[in-house]
Parts: sequence; C-alpha cells; structure tokens
Amino acid sequence: MSGQTPLACARVRVLLESYVDQDLARDDPQRAQQVREHLAGCADCRRQHHQAASVPFRLKALTSPPPRESLTADVMKAITPARTRDRRAWTLLAPEAVLASFILWYLSGLDGLGSIASGIAGDLQGLAGWGAGSGSLPSVPPVDVLLLLALIALTAIAAYHLSILIELTPKALPTRRRA
Repeated sequence: MSGQTPLACARVRVLLESYVDQDLARDDPQRAQQVREHLAGCADCRRQHHQAASVPFRLKALTSPPPRESLTADVMKAITPARTRDRRAWTLLAPEAVLASFILWYLSGLDGLGSIASGIAGDLQGLAGWGAGSGSLPSVPPVDVLLLLALIALTAIAAYHLSILIELTPKALPTRRRA
C-alpha cells in the first residue's frame, strides 16, 4: 500500500465511474492508485467495479444497424402532406374569388361605379321621402337584389373559409413532429 490512508468503500464507489472511464488516472493518478489498491483487497467493491466496467464494454460492443436507403424519402414523404394540405386549404378561397370577380364585373369601369352611386343616392332620397310620408317606397332593380345576394354569399363563405384557415394556420413556428 502507499503511505496514505486507505479509501473507504463509499468513497471508492463514488470514484468507480471515473476510474472505469480512465478519467481518474488522467486527472489524479495518485487517487487512481488508491482505488486500485482498495479493489485488490475488497471483494464487494471489486464486484461493483466489474459491473461498472462491463456496462461501457457491452455498450461499445453494440453496433447500430445502418439506416434504410429509403430513410430520406420516407422523411420527406412524412413532411409533404402537411404542406399540401395547407396549400389545398387556401383553395377554399376560390368561391370568394369568383364572387368578387362577378361583383367587379358588375361594377366595371367608372360608368358602372357612377350608375351605382347615382342609383344608391336616388334610392336613399326615395327612402327619405317615403319615411317623411311624401313619396312611395322606391322599387329595387333585380340586378341590385342579385348583387346584394352575391355580397351576402361572399361574406358568409369568406367567414367560413377564414375560420377553417385559422384552424389550419400554426399558432407559432411549425413544430410538427411525427412519431
């Protein structure tokens, strides 16, 4: 034995991991020698050492299987449906585009806007006269009724589709993980 006091079993067991990993011999060779001397005389600590030494040895002996050749393709296929679904979801806005196109066609040009503005002004004056009791209720052109129905349909469909899109849109950065 060296000239120092021998290590207690509890202290040796604390040092066993670094002793097995060879870190103790590199960092404190004198302490490593004390552990070695203790192991020579203590069967319980020798058994602990054998168990501690066998686990890293067994782990190093294990080999991992090589990845499948299709690993990259499989990962890309798992990622792709989410993007496709989001792109498909935005196609829900197609009815709004059709209705907006119809309304813009109806309102096309300054003449269309001018006639709509003068029609609205005339209708409002007629409603004011009717409300005051000095005139009859103005008639509503069928095209205006069609435009009003198109606007109501556009609003309802847009609200529905936007509610779907809000559900599909990630709240923060995308953190989708598949098992």
